[in-house]
Amino acid sequence: MGLSTSKLRESWKSFECDESQMVVIPFGPDKIRVAPPTAPVWDALAAVLQHFGYSIRTLDTDSYNCRNIKGTHEKSLHSYGVALDINWSTNPFRETPDKRKVRFSDKPTQDGRAEDVRTGHADTDLTPDMIAAALAIRTRNGKAALEWGGNWSSTKDTMHFEIDVAPEDLDGGIDAASVLGGDAAPPIDDSDGEEAGVPLVAAPAASAATAGDAFIVIARDGLKLRSGPSTEFPSARTLPLNTRVNVLSRENGWALVDLQGDGNADGFMHLAFLRSVSAAAPATPLALPPTFAGGDILGAVTVDAVARMFPATRRSAIAANLPFVLSGLRARGLTDRPMVLMALATIRAETEGFVPISEGVSRFNTVHTPFDRYDAGTSIGATLGNTHAGDGPRFCGRGYVQLTGRFNYNRISAQVGQDLVANPGLANDPAVAGLILAQFLKNSERAIRNALAAGALRQARKIVNGGSHGFDRFKDAYDRGLRSLPS
Repeated sequence: MGLSTSKLRESWKSFECDESQMVVIPFGPDKIRVAPPTAPVWDALAAVLQHFGYSIRTLDTDSYNCRNIKGTHEKSLHSYGVALDINWSTNPFRETPDKRKVRFSDKPTQDGRAEDVRTGHADTDLTPDMIAAALAIRTRNGKAALEWGGNWSSTKDTMHFEIDVAPEDLDGGIDAASVLGGDAAPPIDDSDGEEAGVPLVAAPAASAATAGDAFIVIARDGLKLRSGPSTEFPSARTLPLNTRVNVLSRENGWALVDLQGDGNADGFMHLAFLRSVSAAAPATPLALPPTFAGGDILGAVTVDAVARMFPATRRSAIAANLPFVLSGLRARGLTDRPMVLMALATIRAETEGFVPISEGVSRFNTVHTPFDRYDAGTSIGATLGNTHAGDGPRFCGRGYVQLTGRFNYNRISAQVGQDLVANPGLANDPAVAGLILAQFLKNSERAIRNALAAGALRQARKIVNGGSHGFDRFKDAYDRGLRSLPS
């Protein structure tokens, strides 16, 4: 048995109608806004639907929406970012006072099943196998992650999928073996002395002529394989930590990869989260020795340690986003204690919820219309490099570090291999936001290190922020980190 609706509202209360806490993630060809801890579940559901060749339409698929359940004063679970409606025109809501079971079409194609829905012969263009696979998705602590509205008694809401667990149940992520069409982790063999729990991925057999350069995935929660060199392209699947891939070519910070070692391309992965097998750094991040040779402490930056620096922040948000922050820091070589503390304290000062968000409208950025204080022709706008009408709202603060202004968006775009000027919303993609944070610090690394070495925390904060906004939070996090992170 899953959780009741009232229990789910209670469990996810801190996300209620708080759009600033939502993250935007790809869902097939669509993008959806959801509570951060739920992202792995929706990734798994997308993998299941892709496995069956089910097409998702962007015009009638939606997620976060702050609203009440029709005819009541109770908030819909969509208000918490834990519910998703898929293709509602062919998966309509229907009253079933006779409490009958959902009617499936037996047509072999999605179009054929949709026609049965339109003529009243079926309730959904989904199939029993799709639903069974979706409901088989489980958390690593063994709980069913989803409920489907088509299984309800007096109504059939076949478009509707909702999270059926509490946030803490998602701290450990999703059991990959439960995801049909996803990536089941290979069996662990401890006989050769490898650390238990670290997936062992065999190197593919291939000749040097066809294999390309060998790399491994270093993203702690796995790395998406996409159909093109941008987060705008759909994700085919997620490859686990330490998966070995062969890089055939590179394009604007993205790698065209071969998974089989046969010289044929399988898709694109972001280079920031891949490490060359020939690199001097250890191939298995989780097996780093406790001494952290070379000053690299990232292996000890755990959710527990960071949570002590963020006393008012949900642990689940830290667990969902910390891997992206650490991957960005590793990609830019900021792995030592001072710079890790700087990065985390910066997040505490700018986005204490530990999620990449857009800047809120306030008297500091708005007079009449949102962010008009930042627009072209204003003194602040000139400082930010905003030169076109509408640049104020277009280049408002986003991400973990609140990247702001056309100048910064343009500069960081070239440095991280993402066109943030054309697609400023990408700055809120957790993987991109983690790299932006690291790059922003990297750009002023020498000045920041000098300030930290001198104990001048206020100056270090000013280098990033231009002022002292959030300094109390920054200093509190930094001081807490001195006690919780290894020296």
